[in-house]
Amino acid sequence: MKIAIFTSYWNPPNFRGGISRVIFELRKEWQKEGHTVDIYACDTIPDKEAGIFRIPIPPIPLRGLWMKLYLLLFSQLDKYDILFPQSAFQSLLLDKKRCIPFVHTLSNVEHLAPWHFWKYAIAPLEKYALRNIRGCFTLDDKTVEILRKEHHVPDSKILKIYNGVDYNVFCPGPQKKQQEFMVLSAGRFIPRKRFDLLIRAFAAFVDQYGDAKLVIAGDGELKEDLRELVHRLHIDERVFFPGMVDESAMLELYRSASIFVLPSISEGMPMVVLEAQACSLPVVLAGFESARELVMEGKTGYIVKEADPKVWAEIFGRFYNQPELVRSFGEASRKRIVDEFGWSAVANRIHNHFQNILAEMSGI
Repeated sequence: MKIAIFTSYWNPPNFRGGISRVIFELRKEWQKEGHTVDIYACDTIPDKEAGIFRIPIPPIPLRGLWMKLYLLLFSQLDKYDILFPQSAFQSLLLDKKRCIPFVHTLSNVEHLAPWHFWKYAIAPLEKYALRNIRGCFTLDDKTVEILRKEHHVPDSKILKIYNGVDYNVFCPGPQKKQQEFMVLSAGRFIPRKRFDLLIRAFAAFVDQYGDAKLVIAGDGELKEDLRELVHRLHIDERVFFPGMVDESAMLELYRSASIFVLPSISEGMPMVVLEAQACSLPVVLAGFESARELVMEGKTGYIVKEADPKVWAEIFGRFYNQPELVRSFGEASRKRIVDEFGWSAVANRIHNHFQNILAEMSGI
């Protein structure tokens, strides 16, 4: 099978958000099976021999639309059996018979501040892009419901899947965890991640337990605001911002942490949560769409729907006071990842869906 993947960013082993990791792992699994999988991306280093093609469109509003116009004019897509864009919006102008998008999110595009108003153009274009598609993939029940009710995509064309994780890479280390209790988080420093809530919660927690620390890996527009908040709360010596870290450094952070926390108000299926669980970490998540898919409440972690820092701080204290809870939740997290979230199984499910759609097209 010949598959073309369309995305904004491709530069492994550096990953920008979860989507770039997802397509890297899927491509690796499909290539193992002998399939041709080419990448078309705006931000990449082209290598035609390796099947990596650069689309020379700068980061402007409606970038996905300009990408497709360029492809229609300058690329030969007829050679592919499947066109695999990473959003509904990226499906615009692609052949509906072969286009099967991975709808990670809907109408949730984050723009640079001067271009925020462009997000209002996304929803109607998404609806147009999804008309008469042969199939799509998504990660959570909320997106499935929106696809059904607002975009009128029938259930038979929607396949809900989980993201995967390489649990052979992301695994507990041989060394014992640090004696110091460490709360870990990671992501882009943008409003919906609510790292300000995490910092306030940690301040309330560390007020009682002074020998703990908080590490937030990542970067973004709110970096200085978060640093200033840490300073105002007088916890400078307890909160650390290592910046954007590579995979090996992130792995060491997972292995050093006691718990992993993600207070985001909205997410698809965040890779950092799966990676943390693969490293035997309990997780504490906000009530975003896929949280119920990721956490076995009271067994592998907790879902906190309140935005009260004291509620989050109480959960941190629960783990701090019960080291055996950290151990048992962590072991259960690791076991569930190994049983249900391997990349091979995810890639096979998607590929089988591709095959079924191609068979329908051929009248088989």
